[in-house]
Amino acid sequence: MFMRKAVVLIILCLTTLLSACGKGKTTEPSSPVEPRGTETTSMPDILQQHEQMNVISSSESTPSAPVEYETADGFMSSFLLASDRELIDTTNDYGVFYRVVYEASLEDNELRACGSMDYRNSKDQDSITISSDLTHVFIVDDNTVYRKGTEVGDQTITKEEFAELLEIRKNSGMFFEVEISNGVLKTAYLAAQ
Repeated sequence: MFMRKAVVLIILCLTTLLSACGKGKTTEPSSPVEPRGTETTSMPDILQQHEQMNVISSSESTPSAPVEYETADGFMSSFLLASDRELIDTTNDYGVFYRVVYEASLEDNELRACGSMDYRNSKDQDSITISSDLTHVFIVDDNTVYRKGTEVGDQTITKEEFAELLEIRKNSGMFFEVEISNGVLKTAYLAAQ
């Protein structure tokens, strides 16, 4: 009798501990979960399942941002600040939302910029909107022009040079701007501030 009560108490304690372990971020189960009370799982099976879930949780990297294909005509801009992702959706001392691109790449026919970017209808207009954390995808073609700002003025560079700049200057604070026309990236621009 005493042994049965001890086993029940241990099971209750382990169940409480196991349920408390999942109070932070949760992951979606990879298979359907049966309602409680319908399964006949032994305690060793429960412990094994919990250990597997911990392995899955700890091996996941930072969740990626939702993907948005940018096709509206206009201008979008931000700053290359790979280490400042946590500033997205916050404001500076003047109440202006930070614009942060923490990851950017240019491969094949896509330029991807992960982070927050502003949108304007024309180059000299103030920001209309500033996105939250998104993976902005811009379609590029053979007519896309890549430019970088230099001390002596803007310079046209190759697609490969622009891709390299995105990588080596990812935490430089460089100003990053794109112009979209007819759903395709017309120009991509980087300049030191």
